[in-house]
Amino acid sequence: MYKEEIYTVKSPYRENMVIWGYRFGKGEPAACILGSVRGNEMQQMYICSQLVRALKELEANGCINANKRIMVIPVINEMGLNVGKRFFGVEDMDINRGFPGRENGDTTDRIAYGIFEKIKDYTYGIQLTSFYMSGEFVPHVRMMETGYQNTSLANLFGLPYVVQ
Repeated sequence: MYKEEIYTVKSPYRENMVIWGYRFGKGEPAACILGSVRGNEMQQMYICSQLVRALKELEANGCINANKRIMVIPVINEMGLNVGKRFFGVEDMDINRGFPGRENGDTTDRIAYGIFEKIKDYTYGIQLTSFYMSGEFVPHVRMMETGYQNTSLANLFGLPYVVQ
């Protein structure tokens, strides 16, 4: 396991906010998993912590495919988690809506851009999302049209539905 600095938000008044990623394996970028993008996504952060623990063990036992690399980014909006706010900073902006971002945009655009630049080469991207409306939801995998999507692989998550 290698702990990698993905992006840093510099702050003149407090400690810089560093977004960390945990990289497993060596070789071509195969899969990137994003956890908590919003400040109220505790379950996503927890799931990523368990993934990091399991992948660390798998890597130690030589069970990650040769020439494949996996990245897990447990938390993006650390500041939101610290103050109990869904959105980022004084602007109260949603980082998730900023992707793929802009290099010279507002703070959330720059965060999204910096992260996207680091992860864009991964073949598969997995985001553990949350819902903004209350209600009951059936766990599912949602696939985007990318040219790489594969329903059979999505079924391996073991959830009842795959939405394409």
